Amino acid sequence: MVTVVRGTTEEGKQVFKWGEESGRLSVGSRGDWIVSGPSVMPKHLWLNFDGQQLFAASGEAVAYAAGQRLGSDWSAVQDGAELRFGFALLRVTRDVGQRPSSAKRPSSAHGTKGEPKRPRPEVLVVAIASGVLLTALVAAVLLFRGKDTTPGQAAPEASALTATSAPSSPSSADALPTPGSTAEQQPPPREQVPLVPSPDLEAAAPPAQLADGPDAQSANFKPPAAYPQNVANRPVPRIGDKPWLISEEWRAHHERHLRAFGRTTAKVIFLGDSITEGWSVAPAYREQFGKYSPVNLGIANDMTQNVLWRIEHGTLDGTHPQVVVLMIGINNLAGGFTPEQTSSGVSVILTAIQTRVPSARVLLLGVLPARQDAGNPLRQTIKDTNRLLQGLAKPGKVDVHDLGSVLLEPDGSISKATMRDFVHPTAEGFARLSQAMAPQLQALLPPE
Repeated sequence: MVTVVRGTTEEGKQVFKWGEESGRLSVGSRGDWIVSGPSVMPKHLWLNFDGQQLFAASGEAVAYAAGQRLGSDWSAVQDGAELRFGFALLRVTRDVGQRPSSAKRPSSAHGTKGEPKRPRPEVLVVAIASGVLLTALVAAVLLFRGKDTTPGQAAPEASALTATSAPSSPSSADALPTPGSTAEQQPPPREQVPLVPSPDLEAAAPPAQLADGPDAQSANFKPPAAYPQNVANRPVPRIGDKPWLISEEWRAHHERHLRAFGRTTAKVIFLGDSITEGWSVAPAYREQFGKYSPVNLGIANDMTQNVLWRIEHGTLDGTHPQVVVLMIGINNLAGGFTPEQTSSGVSVILTAIQTRVPSARVLLLGVLPARQDAGNPLRQTIKDTNRLLQGLAKPGKVDVHDLGSVLLEPDGSISKATMRDFVHPTAEGFARLSQAMAPQLQALLPPE
């Protein structure tokens, strides 16, 4: 069966019958097979089943098959392989039947289909799954580093991913090892390996725990360990398939932001993580804020250090907003950072915003409540953080508002009607949030 972890789809799976050609099938938020969610492009992936073999090719954005980046030419997809794009993951499995010996490759992603072979009673299923492998990789690296690090010893400062040495332009991406290259398979010397982030909010715990399972309700529950040292207030990019590589897809998303339509004329710019990014597709966003020609620069799963890296690498360069709306921090808190570390990261982001767009006012929103039960330990951590964020207000510069109460039920719990997974607002949740924020935003904008 199909599990949709980050995104939605009406068709949970696609079934290709042995001996029957599928034709070219586009996958994405506006594809033949609609799979929507954070960072999923209109056509992210192409699939083609020629009767014996499944082939895949990239669409309008980066996609991977079995860890290898897909190109515009068809690539055969083997049994058990996983196809990754955006924050979605497709898993390929085969039902009972005989394995084929060969298949004809389609000519190109936009060409003709391959010739069908002799029918055999077999079914190929493509399904969406969660990013468990990346979580396991990060956890293994953290465990390995923990064994070699003396208690209290700080992680190495030298890093290919710090602000001083990370590539800052699209052209410099060519200097990074490409998937499958020898450079990627051979890690750099240990002293060059950068700080390794913990899994993000959605990957840090199994689905039961995200839905307020027994472990999350326990008084002994503790969030997973974060970095070897506090980096919430330092510019750090997101990691890629290896902990010493910048996430290629994340950086590509960042670079798309640099070319976003209307970014230089937007009156209001939104910065944040998946909650901010998802806000842009809610009907209430257009209804309440459309008149300000807003540009949404949220990226799912970002932490404070990731937003800071993006700002220092051009996110706000060339823009002239009157207001910047900032909401960030839930992934830090769920990933093991303390309220003090998280608020420190937000403080540095505010300084970076004011440095690059000094004439803009900043509307800092508190971290939204998460987890279903009001007694969940994360709730108190969020409250502690929001109290610290109130101290970052500056008259005429930074306004701070905690709007999370509009998403809560009378008993303090969260309903799936307002937050589908007790983290991300639904259309109704965003409507409440937008209505509560609209007057706050209007007060910061000059009269029309």
